[in-house]
Amino acid sequence: MMRFSMAGMVIVSMTLGGCAAKQQAAPLPPRIVHEVAPAPAAPPPPTAAEILTAQPAEVRAAVEAHDRKGKWPSYKTAAYVLYPYNEGPQPIVDCAPLRTTDLQLQPGETVTDLALGDQERWMATPASSGDPRNSVPHVALKPQAPGIETNLTIYTTRHIYHLILRSGSRSMQEVEFYYPEELLAAMNDADVAAAKQHSAIDPSGDASASSNNVAAVDPGHLNFSYEVSGPNVPWKPVRAYDDGAHVFIQMGSGMSTNDAPALLIASGGGTQMVNYRVVDGDCYVVDRLFDTAILLSGVGREQAA
Repeated sequence: MMRFSMAGMVIVSMTLGGCAAKQQAAPLPPRIVHEVAPAPAAPPPPTAAEILTAQPAEVRAAVEAHDRKGKWPSYKTAAYVLYPYNEGPQPIVDCAPLRTTDLQLQPGETVTDLALGDQERWMATPASSGDPRNSVPHVALKPQAPGIETNLTIYTTRHIYHLILRSGSRSMQEVEFYYPEELLAAMNDADVAAAKQHSAIDPSGDASASSNNVAAVDPGHLNFSYEVSGPNVPWKPVRAYDDGAHVFIQMGSGMSTNDAPALLIASGGGTQMVNYRVVDGDCYVVDRLFDTAILLSGVGREQAA
């Protein structure tokens, strides 16, 4: 009996082994996994300081000079001149016979027309340089005789340039422009966007606690000597006051969530962001005192302040 059982066990074992060898399952196909790389996070919009830092050194110096003196300067060297666009008197471009003066305009704009006062003795030829998708427009200037003067108007898709051309013994090799109004608008828009993003509502602030603190203040200790000026926009503040540590700005009843203005503090000839909270939907609470504040809504030419 014992041998039979052992032999049967061996046979059964071999039979199973033989079936396994003959009916071995086909290997599973390789698993192909398609992994999609996560989309890179969009870079944050540039700040006003970053926009200014990206400008040439002469433009940064011009902004500082304007903050001190209120005027936009020009920069001149023996071969290079940088004028502020549409600021002050018409730029003068000195040229010379047998020499070409290169007038460089704003990258991305396109010259649509030229109006030259003296077409007989002056040449003004449009040109471009750089990537055709964002080329830099140029106008090559050349007089035919010394001691002559005329005017030139350049029409582009963004600007109109008015210039005085003079012919003499010396010529400017290159003339360029910087654009103060557009630079300040871009910096201001960046400040407004940053203020709305970081300072519209303080996440760590407790609105109910702020309301209780306001209610607990003795009215006799409040300072109401604030003046509100500006256009009669729907959200124009109706009053402002402080308790010695906080400033409270009561907004107009026409303010909605979508058009709530950003609050900036005037500082050093410019503006800076400040943290504030919105209590009860229409009261700005600023955790510091200030002399002058600016409320801005919208961007660019659509701003209301």
